[in-house]
This record gives sequence, C-alpha cells and structure tokens, in this order.
Amino acid sequence: MLSYKHEIGDTVWLMLMQGLTYLAPLLVWPYLMATLGAEKFGYIGFSQSVMLFLMQLVDFGFNFSVTKKIAQAKDNQTAVNRIASATLLARVYLLGIGALILGIVLCVPRFAVYRSVLMIMFLMVVANAFSFVWLFQGLGKIRIVSIVTSLCKLTILPLTFFFVHSGNDVTIAAALQAAVYVVASLITFGFIVGKKYVTQWSLHIEKSEIKEIFSSSFNIFLSGMATMFYTTFFVIILGYIAAPDVVGKYTAAEKLVRMACYFVFTPLAQSFFPKVSAMAPQYPQKCVQLINKLLIVCLLLMSAIGIAFLLGADLIVDLLHRQEYIGTEKLIRIMAFLPLIVSIGGISGQLGLLALGDEKSKLYYRNVYFIAVAIGLPCLCLLTPLFAVKGVALSLMVSEIFICLAMYIAYKKLTNRLFRQ
Repeated sequence: MLSYKHEIGDTVWLMLMQGLTYLAPLLVWPYLMATLGAEKFGYIGFSQSVMLFLMQLVDFGFNFSVTKKIAQAKDNQTAVNRIASATLLARVYLLGIGALILGIVLCVPRFAVYRSVLMIMFLMVVANAFSFVWLFQGLGKIRIVSIVTSLCKLTILPLTFFFVHSGNDVTIAAALQAAVYVVASLITFGFIVGKKYVTQWSLHIEKSEIKEIFSSSFNIFLSGMATMFYTTFFVIILGYIAAPDVVGKYTAAEKLVRMACYFVFTPLAQSFFPKVSAMAPQYPQKCVQLINKLLIVCLLLMSAIGIAFLLGADLIVDLLHRQEYIGTEKLIRIMAFLPLIVSIGGISGQLGLLALGDEKSKLYYRNVYFIAVAIGLPCLCLLTPLFAVKGVALSLMVSEIFICLAMYIAYKKLTNRLFRQ
C-alpha cells in the first residue's frame, strides 16, 4: 500500500474532510428531526429523494466514465478541453429533462403538500449540473472538491440552528440544504477557471462527441437509475402510500445509517478509482492486490460501525427527544449493517468491474442492478402490506444484499481470469 502514497493521502484527507463534512449534518439532521417533527422532516426527506433521483439523471454515470477518460487523457490538454466541454453540454441537456420530470411530479395531487419544498430544493439539481467532480477526480484533484464541499457544509448548514425553530420553517431548512450545492458549484468552477484545468470551453462540439459521452456512460447510468429505484424511489413510493410522518421516520433512519457509507466508502472509491483506471491496462494484477486490501479495510471498519448501530439504536432515538419518532429504532436495527453491505458491493463493483474490468464487466454491473429492481419490487409489494414501513426497510436490505453478493462474485471471477493470463 505504501506505493500508493498519493491515493492513501487522498483517502485520509477525504476521510478527515468527510468527518468535518458530516460533523455539520450529524448535528443538523438530528436537530431538524427534532425541531421539524416527523411530518415536516418527511417533507425534507421526500423532496431530497426526488432531487437525488434527478441528480442521478443529470450525472448519467459521468463520474465514472468521464473520470476514466480524463484520467487517461490528463496529459493532453486539448483532449481534456474537448471531453469537459462535451460533458458539460450533455449535463445541461439532462438538466432540462430533469425540470420536465419535476413539473410532472408537481402536478400529482398526492404530492401537493411537498410542492414548495420540492421547488426550492430543485436548486440542488441545477447546481449539481454545473459541478465538476468528474473533472477533479479524473485529474487527481479530488481534494479541492472535498475541501470546498466541507467548508460549505460547515458554514452554511449550521445556519439551520439560527433560522429553523419549528415545523413552520421547513422551507428555510430546504433552502439551506440547497445553498450548500449552489455555493460549492460556484467556488469549484472558480477553481477550474483560476487554475486553468480547462483552458478552453467550446459550445461547438460535434454531435458524435456528445453521443460518445452518452454511450460510454449508458450502462453505468442504467445501473445508477436502478440503484435509485430501491433507495430514493422507495422513499417516493412511500410518500405516495403513507403519511409524511412515516416518510420522516424512514428517511431519518436511512440517513443516519448511510452517513457511515459516505464517511468510509466514498473517500476510498473517489481516491482510488482514477488510479485503478489508469493502472488497469498495464498492471491488472497490481490493481487486484490493491482492491483486495481495500475490501479488507471496509470489512473491518464497517463491521464495527454496524455493531454500533445495532446496539445503539435506542440511544439514537432517545437523543431525538420526540415521541413521534418511536419505532425508528427498529428501522435502524434492520439497516444496521447496510454500510458494510454497500461498501463491499461498491468496492467490488466500482473499482473491480468498472475501473479494472472491460465492457463485458460494465454490462454485468448494469444487469446486477436491473435484477435487484426485479427482486426489490416484489419484496416491496409483499413486505410493505405485512410490515408497513419496516417492509420498505427489509426490501432495501434484500436488494442491497443481492447486489453485494453479485458484485463480489463477479469481481472474484474477473480476478481469477486475470491471474490465469
């Protein structure tokens, strides 16, 4: 591992930044849960799920496919300029489609209570369209994005304590959530201009270049949208069939558990994806050794975190000081080992199949998520009537466990093939 000093440095740096980044949410989210109450927090949770769905649309898998292109072409400034320009135009097109989808959601009578919060939080999607994680990650400059995002969260989110005092302030809370994305995108774009990471933006991009950007990302996009089905779309379905306070309980539990994923798994994936992508053509076996070590790190850390959630669920709910959150501890226990499952499946899939693998591996990666949807939907239909909101949590876990096993098995088959060569 010492031969990957830059990536290890990035990982440690990102984990520190993630720790700072999630220090604000760790304080703010419980405060919002307690101050807004389960119903109004459900407004935030539902709306954020819709926005994450639309952000996935705008991202279109570019954070993997374009990151890989830039990592392989970063010594050719002209190529970086063309790739960046084509990607930005593609994201603008997708933003327009996202706006149309939001318009359809706003017209659904059942979602009328969420309309004001939905419209405010759509700024997250707009800002995300003009974020450049794929560029910084491909250039090996992911620390910049991490620092900017961390500072924005640490300075903007604490304003929640000053401006949000009751459930009536739910729109203010939504605006502050969106402000983080807006300010972060503005600052990172300033870095791109100032540091000349892109020296020339072009609006005159050939259709074939944009088509190639889309086609290279399509399988990843489909798998990402499938992921959205059993994560954010489950919340959207829950918002349609259940009251906002039930949505609030579910999103509260899921957010608390998923924070652990972002703290450990995300820094590892962001730091090592460009390195594995660049090394894969010449040194596949070294990549395998590296990925195996990362899997061990995730196994140890995430197992400890899962045990902590399992044993501390009652304490977490007690800290919310709200009677209406009673029952949330059961959801936390059901999802306690979600960070472990997501991390093992994510490292195997993203670093193994996408960064190290070939087009066949990408196709398999996509198909796994399609099958997960085919498994998750019947589970949702069967378990929700039997166990209510706990059925949604169980359906989520069934889907994630399948993905984890399928990704890991495919990764092991890939490594066996590489070592036989």
